[in-house]
Amino acid sequence: MKSKVEFVCENCGARFPRWAGRCSNCGEWNSLIQTTFVATKNKNYADSTEKFTLQKLDEIQISNFDKIPTKINEVDRVLGGGFIQGSVVLLSGDPGIGKSTLVLQLLERLPFDSLYISGEESPEQIKLRGARLGILSNQISIANETNLEIIEDIITNVDIPFIVIDSIQTIFSDEINSSPGSILQVRESTQKLMKISKKLNKILFLIGHVNKDGNIAGPKALEHIVDTVLVLEGEKTSNIRILRSMKNRFGSTLEIGLFEMSSAGLIELSDVNKLFLSGSFINSSGTTFTPIVEGARTFVVETQSLVSFTNYAVPQRNINGYDFKRLQMILAVLDKKLGLNIRQNDIFVNITGGVYIDDTALDLGIASSLVSSWKDETIPSNVAILGEIGLTGEVRAIANPEKRIFEVEKMGFKKIILPKRIKSQLNRKFKLEIVFVERISEVISNLFG
Repeated sequence: MKSKVEFVCENCGARFPRWAGRCSNCGEWNSLIQTTFVATKNKNYADSTEKFTLQKLDEIQISNFDKIPTKINEVDRVLGGGFIQGSVVLLSGDPGIGKSTLVLQLLERLPFDSLYISGEESPEQIKLRGARLGILSNQISIANETNLEIIEDIITNVDIPFIVIDSIQTIFSDEINSSPGSILQVRESTQKLMKISKKLNKILFLIGHVNKDGNIAGPKALEHIVDTVLVLEGEKTSNIRILRSMKNRFGSTLEIGLFEMSSAGLIELSDVNKLFLSGSFINSSGTTFTPIVEGARTFVVETQSLVSFTNYAVPQRNINGYDFKRLQMILAVLDKKLGLNIRQNDIFVNITGGVYIDDTALDLGIASSLVSSWKDETIPSNVAILGEIGLTGEVRAIANPEKRIFEVEKMGFKKIILPKRIKSQLNRKFKLEIVFVERISEVISNLFG
């Protein structure tokens, strides 16, 4: 076999026959690295005796995919019921977020043997973590290996249906002249492991690192190779963890799983509203409540804002749990459309619960809490506020209005402020008072007179 030299972009994985200062595919500077790999002989399809077959779409028989539940309800919810035999699952997340902890808890509850191949920790370290979590199962086998060829041999020769690789960035192949974690090593290792998984009908669970931007480290093709991509998220200052599905060939990507990190591992959270509400419900300026939809779940979050006089030439801006640019937009609309001089003050906004919310229905709740703090006037704690704010000051429609109203009604709220545009979408009657608004000025007038 002949070796071949190419230059591979560390940022996007594009290949080039010669070095260049800038990758023409992604535009990144100084990202091309020289890589030598073994070029395998191509199959001569002209002389091949193999025959191919074509199938009509309506004649294809669909196999029944029996899902294997993990017995962790929040994980099963995100997976769509459980694992599929022969599937490849990728779990990513920030360092220390709880990926390895979640995997050990999964392996303990599986109804069959599993193999944990670690390239980062020794078997002793894994046992210490297991002991801390109260996991001492004899169904979990441990191997400390990073060489791809040896791992292929292990997977092929052991009769274990569930394989964990921790992490895919530590695996390397002797056939590729590149350091572990490089784009070429990650891509080729994943492709080979995926082929073995499909051939032997084994479940392959990969753990992956994320880069400084929060994206999965390695080539983008890594996410296309696997069947399911899971992401474990959470703020460093909070014990709350959210498991999301970014891709799922066997189920929905709309579900989320909620956990709390404790000394005993990740604990499932059943009552979501207790997580996002302070529990006091004391009337205080700068506090509002908004029903949020995350996947198929609906829950109420509490927004707390503080607007104060600044002692600096440039006012401070600090928001936890929501997009900073949307906060800037909300402040600009309040100044332009309501004539408030709120942008000259220090602004602090916090979404309780320590998680990030990307539902734009929270816009109106944040705007109302800012005005409440600026005026130092209280909004009653039994009032829910939601709606997306447009640049012209209009209150735009939001998705799933009935689910949101039902949730706040169930929690005992007496009044809800909604965009007028969704009025025609309501097909049922509710007991609480519903106020429809078209512009943000109507909201402020309704709340503060």
